[in-house]
Parts: sequence; structure tokens; C-alpha cells
Amino acid sequence: MFYLVPFFGLALYGLLEPGCEWMPDLTVVFAGAIAQAQFSHIGASLHTRTSLTYRVPQNEVSSFLYTNILFAVGAQLLAFRCITFSSFFRREIPRNINELEKKIN
Repeated sequence: MFYLVPFFGLALYGLLEPGCEWMPDLTVVFAGAIAQAQFSHIGASLHTRTSLTYRVPQNEVSSFLYTNILFAVGAQLLAFRCITFSSFFRREIPRNINELEKKIN
């Protein structure tokens, strides 16, 4: 959560403010990291050789799986949205020569 809380704050800003060109790249990186982390966490928590203190109780397995899969899929959907609708994240190109000259100078 040390890395994800600031990322989700930046992602919220990027979704509200048009022109954040870094958003599609950053979401793809974090979606991959979250998927890998959740896969490892789920596998380790359900493995029979994990000690009982770290294993998920049998009556809580379904809620554990739903929560962790939702967490992983949410990051994937955010990355999918950022890649599919990437025009929102591009900066506007100046429409006339005067605006272009102002940007250059």
C-alpha cells in the first residue's frame, strides 16, 4: 500500500485533468505490478505448506478471493481505459499559428 496509495491518488488526478501524458504508461506498469503481487499473495495465502497463522481460514476463502481478484481486476480495467481512450491524455495541439508561436517563444 506504500506505493499504491500515491499511485491511486495520481490516477484520480489524471482521470479528472485532461492532458496527463504519463497516465497510460504509468497505469500499465502498475497494473502489471498489482497483478503479479495479487497472484503471489493469493497463491501463498491458500497454499497448504503455508503455516496456519498466515493461511486464510476455510470459511473466509470466498470473500478473500473476491476482494483480491477485484483489487487486481480494478487496476487492469484502469489500464485498459487509459490505453483505449488515450486521446483524453494527450495535450492539445495549437490550432493556429499565433498560438504555436507563443508556445515556441
